[in-house]
Amino acid sequence: MNTNRNIKRQLSIITSASAASLMALAALAQVTPNAERGATGYLGQPAVRGGQIERLGGTAKVSDLIGMEVKNNQNEKLGKVDDLAVDVESGRIVYVILSTGGVIGIGDTLHAVPPGALHYDVANKVVHLDADKEKLTAAPKFEMSKWAACCNSNQVTAVYGHYGEQPYFTSTHKRNAEKLGATRNREETRGKDRIMNEFDPNKPWSRLGYVEKASKVMGASVKNLQDEKLGKVENLMVDLSAGRIVAVVISSGGFIGLGDELSAVPPTALRFNTERDTLQLDASKEALSNAPHFKANQWPDLGQPSYAGGVYRAYRVEPYFRTDAVADADNTARNVRDRNDSTLTPLDQGNNQADLNTTAQIRKEIMATKNMSMNAKNVKIITNKGQVTLRGPVNSAEEKRLIGAIADRVAKSDNVDNQLEVTLTTGGNN
Repeated sequence: MNTNRNIKRQLSIITSASAASLMALAALAQVTPNAERGATGYLGQPAVRGGQIERLGGTAKVSDLIGMEVKNNQNEKLGKVDDLAVDVESGRIVYVILSTGGVIGIGDTLHAVPPGALHYDVANKVVHLDADKEKLTAAPKFEMSKWAACCNSNQVTAVYGHYGEQPYFTSTHKRNAEKLGATRNREETRGKDRIMNEFDPNKPWSRLGYVEKASKVMGASVKNLQDEKLGKVENLMVDLSAGRIVAVVISSGGFIGLGDELSAVPPTALRFNTERDTLQLDASKEALSNAPHFKANQWPDLGQPSYAGGVYRAYRVEPYFRTDAVADADNTARNVRDRNDSTLTPLDQGNNQADLNTTAQIRKEIMATKNMSMNAKNVKIITNKGQVTLRGPVNSAEEKRLIGAIADRVAKSDNVDNQLEVTLTTGGNN
């Protein structure tokens, strides 16, 4: 009898401990960052929406962004992108510097804007800022001649505060990074090789580091720790709304025998030298030649998590984005029409790059729109041969209109079939 009682007591303790662990994990999973436009999670962890970490957003070359027109959501021209202020070692875009008034570079006024306040409209090749002209005019000015003062942590925090955002290096981000990092430390080692943990709050990329103009980073020499020249920075690939440098693209063919080929390197694998005129990569020439590379006239889509994830793994850096394929949320159970084999489902999504880009851009803009319900965020977007079909329930006619307007802007109204259904709920926005 005593043996049975002891066994029961032990089982009770184990069950209670397991339940407590599950509750703790559930509580952590429910930590939800600001869901406003361009919001990213703590310490840049891709925003958690609906219990899932967002996939890698759309990417753009910095060389394409510089000089690009900036408009607000009312389609009013605000200015142009003058440059980006980047913290390469942390993999962050600190500011996007806008030029307003005059001709770019002559008689203009510069404003620093948090990247999360912007989003890149791929289809129309324009950058949108969620602010009117008055808000931009009232924003802190940026002076290139006072670069260090404009890029210190206090000034960065003030600029972000003007747009209702928090910079990634604030104490709030760090505290939550510790929680997120604790759940991922199991992935820090593979065999004997330590993997750099993106979420370690003690690492350089958890604080504001050395901030430089993106235009100046491009062209910088890249060497390994043995002082062997590996190449130079050809470009930076960025995810604007996430405030991230996705990859530093290095032109290295002439130095490692790959002809005119380029290599994409995770930014956090690089460090500036003491003089800050050269980036250092802890890799031999052989390692660089064995890592993913591509021809100068055949750039891969670094917005694809599978390819970008392979780049990060090659340098043993943990990516900040999910690399597993996550299908768009499917409302089939709530939409009777999807039972009909003749109607479109997410499986009918076109596989060509243009269709994939259209779907991704519409999804991104929906997620970035304020006060969208969970239903609205989970609508189905199917693009096939340029034709976009919107399906699933939304909570209001206004949500249906907003999503339709986004799709019209990205894909042109003649190519959009808005089949969204308004389903009123007592709970409002989820």
